Amino acid sequence: MKTIAFIGYGLRSFTMMKAFRALEADIAVSAVADPRWEQIRQENKDDPYFAGTRYYADADQLLAKEEPDGVFIGTRCSLHTPLACQVLARDIPLFLEKPVCISREQYETLRAAAAGKEHRVVVSFPLRLSSITLEMKRIVDSGVLGRITMVQAINNVPYGSVYYHSWYRDPTETGGLFLQKATHDIDYIHFLIGERPETVCAKTAKLHFTGDKPAGLHCPDCPEYRSCPESSYVVGRILKEDVQGDACCFARDTGNEDGACAIFTTGSGALISYNQNFVVKKGAGRRGCRIIGTQGSVEFDFYTAEIREDRYLSPQTVTHKFNFPAGMHFGGDEQLALDFLRVLNGAPAQSDLRAGLVSAASCLAARESARLGRFIPVDY
Repeated sequence: MKTIAFIGYGLRSFTMMKAFRALEADIAVSAVADPRWEQIRQENKDDPYFAGTRYYADADQLLAKEEPDGVFIGTRCSLHTPLACQVLARDIPLFLEKPVCISREQYETLRAAAAGKEHRVVVSFPLRLSSITLEMKRIVDSGVLGRITMVQAINNVPYGSVYYHSWYRDPTETGGLFLQKATHDIDYIHFLIGERPETVCAKTAKLHFTGDKPAGLHCPDCPEYRSCPESSYVVGRILKEDVQGDACCFARDTGNEDGACAIFTTGSGALISYNQNFVVKKGAGRRGCRIIGTQGSVEFDFYTAEIREDRYLSPQTVTHKFNFPAGMHFGGDEQLALDFLRVLNGAPAQSDLRAGLVSAASCLAARESARLGRFIPVDY
């Protein structure tokens, strides 16, 4: 049996524990460090995975007293790098939530701390390990598409209010929505075509989640609580969607853009276009890409769970249909859990820190390009 310590036990850590349970993983949670440790202990008092768990208020206490087989970092984004560096210094296998960093300074610090240990870190990129992505990879690698000329990627987020209701609205915590959302998409594109971006030109917009409501306003305190289309009441009770926070989406202190576009170039000359939008609702949600080659093209969408493969030289279209478990990142969370279990047993990670750093560098460059308004190189 392997022991795991959690530093930060919020929604993402909770979700990954569901994946470990689904696999009947032979693990035990030896320790949890979280400011909410008393509440977490109460919530898990009857869970056999937490039968011998010791609780701490902060990570320093845990790392000073515990020697787990692996550490899971599931804190807010701004803490990922400093905590990862502490764990890496102890040479303990690590599961690191994305983004792996939120600034250029953090990127350089993490890259140096992880040198030679990247394979012992599983980065939380469930999309790259989802069955639909792995099938896309098989098709691309088969050569049936010919030379890859372009990738057209899109992420229309139907639960966008999450990024304005809760702490996610603060870019000093998240690094902005390129690092918060596009980090997944850049990773799976890099995985699929085997190339990392070399230059990028990006643009962001904030057209919907903006307004002049008072800073610090919360939905229940607003006279439009039951009518505002983005209030926590309407989102949860009327639209029946997940609610995480009730800060006003139209207050003066609302952070984050609500739309962005980026064009990346690659060493082969292939172009990557990426668009993300946080205004759409319900069935307008889309996430996936089309890869265009000289002999065929292939496209997929996580929401429709379909791949469409078109071949130019024969009248043939092939459609692949997938079935994903509910609430598990299209099946990727269980694959991440398996990946971490393999790392605990000495195998190299499939979703490793090298991938996390490629994605982070690309997203940091996109953010900087949007600020400068021009093409810039991606600095690895």
